[in-house]
Amino acid sequence: MVRNGRIGKLKNINVWSPASAPGGSTTPVPVPDNINYDRWLGPARFTPYTADKCLDVGKTWWFNTDYALGFVAGWGVHPLDIALWGHPDMFRGPMSVEGKAIFPKEGACNTSVAWKVDFTFADGVTMDFRGSPNGYKEVNALNDFTAWREKYGEVKEHGTAFEGTEGWVVVKRNSLRTSPETLAEEPMESFKLQLPRSANHVRNFLDCVKSRLRTVCPIEEAVQADALCHLSDIATRLERKLTFNCRTEKFVGDAEANRKLQLRPMRAPYNELL
Repeated sequence: MVRNGRIGKLKNINVWSPASAPGGSTTPVPVPDNINYDRWLGPARFTPYTADKCLDVGKTWWFNTDYALGFVAGWGVHPLDIALWGHPDMFRGPMSVEGKAIFPKEGACNTSVAWKVDFTFADGVTMDFRGSPNGYKEVNALNDFTAWREKYGEVKEHGTAFEGTEGWVVVKRNSLRTSPETLAEEPMESFKLQLPRSANHVRNFLDCVKSRLRTVCPIEEAVQADALCHLSDIATRLERKLTFNCRTEKFVGDAEANRKLQLRPMRAPYNELL
């Protein structure tokens, strides 16, 4: 709908995903016999094993910067990928990004439990990326979805909203809403531009291994979606407006921001593999 001009000229994209969860035990406990903790840590710095660090339930590692960026990336990449699909020109020129976030002050989880990141792309399209509550109860300017709820109706967990000069469309994994409502009734077969479709990502990947055709989400686009997550995290930690040169893949005139793009120190023997 967006790329076929059904909402007019694209002006803004609103994206939201679950934020990181707070908490996590910091009390060291013995490593279970069935876990090779040294191998599990891999190149990350050594820290004592704690009760819920690497179990499938709780997954403290999801929300600890030793291992991940938290849900600004772990969940955010999914609706951001849809945003990129609807506006593939995001990386066609320099972009500005600025943001704020709230980080837990206690517990093992130390990634953002609320955030608001604002992008402006070279073509003038803007994007507002936020984290929806996930165990963090306080409502504030970063995670207040009142205005979006009044416009789109239900705003829960995740979603991507494209706003144009003639309407809007909100899409998530199991629903589609449009304004005007008649947009949702238009058959996709009537659109001039047809995008790839995939009912099963694993099947699509295996088929493309055999056929050598491009997957529904090629690696180049996956890297760009992931880059949006990293840019968001860096912007919220520096809390100032940054300009990112998409050609050089560097921030313009900001050495501190560029240091955050570099590879982290790695434990031996993993550092010997570089």
